[in-house]
Amino acid sequence: MQTLINAMEAKSPYLRGHSHRVAAVAATVAAEMELSAEVVEQVRLAGQLHDVGKIGVRESVLDKPDRLTAEEFSHVQQHVPIGLNILAPLEHLGPVLEFIAHHHERTDGSGYPSRLSGEAVSLGGRILGAADALDALTSPRAYREAMALDRALAWLKSMGARGICPTVLPAVERVVRNGQVLVFITDC
Repeated sequence: MQTLINAMEAKSPYLRGHSHRVAAVAATVAAEMELSAEVVEQVRLAGQLHDVGKIGVRESVLDKPDRLTAEEFSHVQQHVPIGLNILAPLEHLGPVLEFIAHHHERTDGSGYPSRLSGEAVSLGGRILGAADALDALTSPRAYREAMALDRALAWLKSMGARGICPTVLPAVERVVRNGQVLVFITDC
């Protein structure tokens, strides 16, 4: 798995460390929500693997310093099915694959790739999506500077159901306020 993550992160300087940060934040949010240790671990593993499909996304799109065209955004969206195809032989991961499939879905149905809504979006996918969005906003990208944590959280809150799921948002706020994330020995 680490080889897959390293290959994906080698594609772009903006992806380096993203998977581990998302995994740590997502697992911390899951623990804050008092989910079982098994689910916390599944969310953490999904966080590490959620962007593996970016191996199949052109670097010129990943590192583009301007707004993406509709075609380019559609190309980026393909990282979810590409990643699921790459990970398909690891069917023993079970819910981890579902969480990865759902990490860009939104409870209002505005997400991708399947435009799921409400409870059809797994809780693990909603947690993963929140951690992914928070890290994306607070990390520098080719097209913008990193946001401060409080500003990123305010922006996500302003998005309503298009941002972080309202069930997950209070736990994300507590994690951000406490300023701590879980560290796993395997990540060191």
